[in-house]
Amino acid sequence: MIAQVAFAQAPGVPVYVEGRGSRPNAALLEQAKKLQGESALLSMTTAGEQSKRTHCDLALPSADTQPLAPRERWRRARMSHIRVGAYFLCSKCDRWHLDLAGGYAITADGAVATCAHVIAPPANFKEGWLVAATEDDVLLPVVEVLACNNGTDSAIIRVKSDKPLTPLPLGFDVSPGDPVWCFSDPSGKRGYFSEGIVSRFVKRPFMRKKEAQKLPEGAEMPTPVWLETTTDWAPGSSGSALIDQFGNAAGHVSEIQSVVEQPLPARRKNGAATTPPQLGTQIIFHQAIAAAEVRALVRKP
Repeated sequence: MIAQVAFAQAPGVPVYVEGRGSRPNAALLEQAKKLQGESALLSMTTAGEQSKRTHCDLALPSADTQPLAPRERWRRARMSHIRVGAYFLCSKCDRWHLDLAGGYAITADGAVATCAHVIAPPANFKEGWLVAATEDDVLLPVVEVLACNNGTDSAIIRVKSDKPLTPLPLGFDVSPGDPVWCFSDPSGKRGYFSEGIVSRFVKRPFMRKKEAQKLPEGAEMPTPVWLETTTDWAPGSSGSALIDQFGNAAGHVSEIQSVVEQPLPARRKNGAATTPPQLGTQIIFHQAIAAAEVRALVRKP
């Protein structure tokens, strides 16, 4: 839910309403219900079948090379941000829910990149449809899944929009130490814009053991390139773009890993504690899928 408060912020800056009395996604739920009644939405079943597509043909914009001012970086990240998820009937409570994560436009005519796990059915899914929404709370029907790779947690969908989308070019000239930003909805907090740096690149499998067992015999397990960053995000941010100083998408949010050192036990003498237990240290790794994995889903035009 977005409100405009006079003189509280710069022109064009939204104020997000939270707390008692606010109804997150209420307007979007009504739009989804209407479009579903008109048979305008893509079923999750059909989306799952289309997710077997491995490549698509798209003409992507070239990467930008001119640094953007801070406000312009925020504006571009916000305008390109497309929320992606499911409008579905819950198997636990028999109510309709709207579960949205992130995504970002990569062409003006409706191609949107996100995580493969974002377009998968929720755990408590009974039946439902794949949907998307703009930052201005306009629901966008998803027309089809263009390409998907579960092993690299990357997908491209196409949405139907009455207006051209604001696409992000993909950026590949990225190094540890480079500043990066993320516009997303962590833990349901709308429009959170965070800053950090690229910490390192790492290559490791995304697939869990159970998923890997489904691979054809002799097939290699996909090992995507990840960017680890100090940029903040949380559940709900998945699929949101990680942008560089030029406004290119360097990657998209995929995972969070929390590593906690085992605490040291209390020292004891004659049954009595002589020192209290020492708490272990904790570090959180924020991991994004590199833009190259999205580019790999696109054939050269």
